[in-house]
Parts: sequence; C-alpha cells; structure tokens
Amino acid sequence: MTDIAGLAERLERLETLEAARECLYRYADGADSRDWALLASAFAPDAVMVMPGAEVIGAAAIVDGLRGMLPAEFITRHLIVNPRAEYTGPGRARVRSTIYYAHEGTGFEATGWGDYIDDVTVADGVGVITRKEFIPAQHLPGSHARAAARLDDLETAELAREASWRYATAVDTLDFDLLASAFTDDAVLVTRKGPREGRDAVVDYYRTALADPVARKHFLVNQKVTATGAGTALLESYFLYTYAGDDTAILGWGNYIDRVRVIDGVGYIEEKRISIDVHSDIREGWAT
Repeated sequence: MTDIAGLAERLERLETLEAARECLYRYADGADSRDWALLASAFAPDAVMVMPGAEVIGAAAIVDGLRGMLPAEFITRHLIVNPRAEYTGPGRARVRSTIYYAHEGTGFEATGWGDYIDDVTVADGVGVITRKEFIPAQHLPGSHARAAARLDDLETAELAREASWRYATAVDTLDFDLLASAFTDDAVLVTRKGPREGRDAVVDYYRTALADPVARKHFLVNQKVTATGAGTALLESYFLYTYAGDDTAILGWGNYIDRVRVIDGVGYIEEKRISIDVHSDIREGWAT
C-alpha cells in the first residue's frame, strides 16, 4: 500500500529546498538587473541582513541599502556558487553558498567572494529570505579590464628588456642573426653618423662598425620602461661599454632610447637612438 503521507512529506521537503535555492537566484537577478521589486520579493517583510559592521532590518531597508551600494551605472554580477540547502522543518530551509561578485563602474571596480548563510521560509511554493548573513573572504579593488591592461603593460616591459638584452648579446658576440632578431623589419637606427632605415640596413651598419678585432662588452643599466600603448613601450637605458684589443683600450658610456613593439609574444626594437657621452682610451686618461 502506497504511503501517501510519506510521499507528501518527501515532496514537500524537495519543493522547499528547490524554492530556497530559487530564492537566492531571484535575489542575485534583482540586484544585477536593478529590478528593486524583484529584489524585494526575495525577502520577507521583516527580514534581517547581517554583514560586517552592520545589521539591517526589514525588506524595504535592505533594498534601500543595496540600492545605494549598486548605482545604476554599475555593471555587476553576483554568482551563487555551490549552494547547499538544508531542510530545517516544514517550509523552512537554510542555504549555505559561496558568492562571487564582480562590480564594474568608474571608481568602484572590484571583485570578491565570500559566504552567504540564508534562512528561508517557503509558502505556496515561493521562498523568501528571513535572515541573510554575508561573511566576506576576499575583496579585490580594481576591474578585470584594468588588471588585464596592467598585465599587458608589465609583460610588454619584460619583453622590451629582453629585446635590449638580445641586442647587447648580439653586439658583444658578433652574432648578426641574433642582432637581426632584435629589430623589426622596418626598424630605424639613429646614431651620430645619421639614420639607418630597415632591418638589413641596420645590421649592415653593425657589420661595418664592429669590424675591428676587439673584445667588446656592453652593460645595460637603469632601464626605465614606459608603456605607450597596447604591446608598445619606450625603453630608456644607460649603457657602458669596453673595447679591448692589442692596440685598443676604450671605455665609454651613453644612452639608448628604444621604441619596442611586441609581435606574437616577442619584443622587437622598431627605433633605436644612441647617444655617446664619453668615449676615451683609458691609457690616455678618460677623465680629461
């Protein structure tokens, strides 16, 4: 014989749990759409909302508080994650869930997460929150878009430095293939001897300039990178250099100004300006 009462109890339990979860989704939808009537429908008239440093009583006061926290120009998403609904009695449930939120709006960008503990009552298949507690775990100011831009700038800076190191290594080792890999096809090199345009012309300049059989070493110091756009940067460096050979003992220093462009994850110098402050044979005394 079918246990009608038992079936009804089981059905009521499941309907209560389902309505309790749906109530939380209604709350999130109301907040994100700024549908204040929908948001209010998620709370009992005498509901209580508890968060660090504050306790708000009454659905109207809760909605007014959230309205002030979520201005119309905001773009928000409240994601209810891993809701665990516990049946606490006929028409009653407690839902523990993780809340992940993202706020986008001038001056108010943030992401964060924490826990919700919601006590819900259900009547006629509709759940309302009687008590909501928010326990924050992390709140990170700054938007995803801003973080992505900052990340791009930092990655570009690293690739700019790597391009300059590739250049210095190539010059010191007379590796002209490596030197070519440090410049864009349309690169421009400007020295006291005038400009060279195009990668081939730049490399040919160095083949001639580095023809003397001496040991060279370039030291890059005080490198400053300024982002100039998506995937581009200005790299300013001091450099010191030595030339040592049978009849050569040169010490010098100056400045590099490099404009760098990132292509397919690799940094290339598209314009290099070299200025020399000191170039002297140390046997004669560079101080004079």
